[in-house]
Amino acid sequence: MRAHAIVLLALMTAGCSLKSVALRTTGSLLRTGSAAYHTEADPALAKDAMPGQLKLLESLLQSSPDDPRLLSALAEGYVGYSFLFLEDEAPERAKGLYRRAADYGMRLLGRKKRFRGLDRMRPEELDTALKGAGRGDVPALYWTAYALAGWANLDMNDPEALAALPRAARMMGRVLELDPGFQFGGPDIFFGVYYGVRPRIAGGDPEKSKAHFDAALSRGGGRYLTAGLLCAKYYAATVLDEALFRNLLKSVLEAPADALPEARLANEVAKLKAKKLLEKTDDLF
Repeated sequence: MRAHAIVLLALMTAGCSLKSVALRTTGSLLRTGSAAYHTEADPALAKDAMPGQLKLLESLLQSSPDDPRLLSALAEGYVGYSFLFLEDEAPERAKGLYRRAADYGMRLLGRKKRFRGLDRMRPEELDTALKGAGRGDVPALYWTAYALAGWANLDMNDPEALAALPRAARMMGRVLELDPGFQFGGPDIFFGVYYGVRPRIAGGDPEKSKAHFDAALSRGGGRYLTAGLLCAKYYAATVLDEALFRNLLKSVLEAPADALPEARLANEVAKLKAKKLLEKTDDLF
């Protein structure tokens, strides 16, 4: 019995030690791992690998539930996985994973007192809290807002999802003020979709949508292909501008995917999505 107890203690100690080592090396692993995904040229490989990596991060989070690096990586990771690989083919799964990403983002933001209970604040309270945000808060605000909007866009019949959309817009509005170039013009792309996808009666505005997409395309010099893809899908198709729709998608297809090496995966996926969307032209116009 004593021998068994010693063995058990040794295993437990080793387990704790391994977890400690894993958590200590998390920062460097997240940095290199994130770069490896963003620069990946094979979307199928990335799609197969991402779920396992996300679950690994979740297992590490159980040992360190407030680790900001893990929370940030999970919020960004689940948003990326949902947008790149699930939205079109498995929207129900994407909807659930966007919610999971939003939960991680809220936990990350909640590490600061001013942001605790962000998802329950009244609009004026939220605006006050967001005024205190700085550039260091940009990633958490961006990925949380993106997750909330992704969930809402896929679940327009859910009152809870729809209620989250104005909150997401307020958060992204602050990101736009603090760092408009974040994620290759991501805040403007967000608002291009936000104003393009909604009917006018619900706050949609094609002119504002176009202005935001133009800003994103100009800022990125056309190298971040997701901007052109989403402009075609959420602006050109909405205003029934077939010529613009075709031109935007052809520009995506003709652009070199490695024009922006740090977003190679996103560009490769944008090309795949553009090809499928272009094939639906006759159905949309």
